[in-house]
Amino acid sequence: MSAATRYRQLPSGARSIGFELETPSGVELVAGETNVRVCERRDGKPIGELEVAVFHAALVIDRDGILEEKVQEAASAADRSARVAPAIPVSLPGASGYRADADVVRAGPRAALPYVHVFALAPHDLAADGGVVITVRCAGPEWPAADAILRSLRVLGRRGRTANDS
Repeated sequence: MSAATRYRQLPSGARSIGFELETPSGVELVAGETNVRVCERRDGKPIGELEVAVFHAALVIDRDGILEEKVQEAASAADRSARVAPAIPVSLPGASGYRADADVVRAGPRAALPYVHVFALAPHDLAADGGVVITVRCAGPEWPAADAILRSLRVLGRRGRTANDS
């Protein structure tokens, strides 16, 4: 079993938002240019996937409207046949936004991971011009690794500081 992994994507160039997270042991992490994906398997079968992606938006204007729109859009994209619950407000240290759950039909390419939870978050700092979208897909209603990863998530502002640093 592998050890826990800490990952940090710093803000860069036009992207004023970054993030850091820690994955529990046994969870695979793959980093891309604009996102990171983690996956946990048991006996070769997926039990959960979590993806974090950064987006650019003028959050100073209509911050809540943009975040609510992003979470609904991402939840609908999880499966076009999914029934998406209304977005609800959520908060993490230094960031807040919305969460939506999708009721996915148990057929098709994602049938093994029918439970979908989507978060769209932005730092409390209104000068930031972006946020993060987190998509969690799991085999059951609960996935403990996702809970641990979300507890470790920190949204980063310029100079790699967490959004709630003074």
